[in-house]
Amino acid sequence: MIPPIYQTTNWRASQNEVARNYTEAIQANNVKHVVNLSSIGAHLGNGTGPVDALYDFEQMLNSLTNLHVKHLRPSFFYYNFMAQIPLAKQASILGGNYGEPDGEKLLLVHTEDIAAAALEELTQLSFTGSSVRYIYSDERSAQEIAQVLGNAIDKPLNWVVFTDEQQKQGLLQAGLGETHAQGYADLGQSLRSGRMQADAKLHKPTPGNIKLEQFAKEFAGAFAAS
Repeated sequence: MIPPIYQTTNWRASQNEVARNYTEAIQANNVKHVVNLSSIGAHLGNGTGPVDALYDFEQMLNSLTNLHVKHLRPSFFYYNFMAQIPLAKQASILGGNYGEPDGEKLLLVHTEDIAAAALEELTQLSFTGSSVRYIYSDERSAQEIAQVLGNAIDKPLNWVVFTDEQQKQGLLQAGLGETHAQGYADLGQSLRSGRMQADAKLHKPTPGNIKLEQFAKEFAGAFAAS
């Protein structure tokens, strides 16, 4: 996986530097099987913020001869909502530049379900060539998410849809740099348009075990501790 990189003014370039290092090491050591933690939306290549570089990494790995690679593409992490705890405390809302009432539901995933899928692929090594595995745990509307998380903290929450510019400005005010604020705004826009989830919904697998209500207990614990 490519870890988060925040000390950069060119996010994609920095991610690609890490990706090239991985690719060169895999090739130099004649590695035969790779399980790559990618992301939903990595089939697009542009317009998905930090996921754009995961498209690049997938292509780098796919270009290696004699390598069998499984690209894991998990959906929207439950844990992303932890960053909204201050908003929930101060304004009794959750929100983003996606999640309209008449929009499509979000595919959500817990890290435990990602880990289970990765373990299965790593222990079986039954994949050949280049292939993709989507991973998700639950599917909910943004307002449902706000309601379930609000119930868990005994505080009614509503989902508010921000404009792209409001999303970007909010992230800048929170201390993110330009490249990251714009990247996350782009990611939200791709969720709103349906582009990011389209291929995942076309090839939707059996959902994992951890449902939104289970994650809500973790959210409540973090809310109480903050």
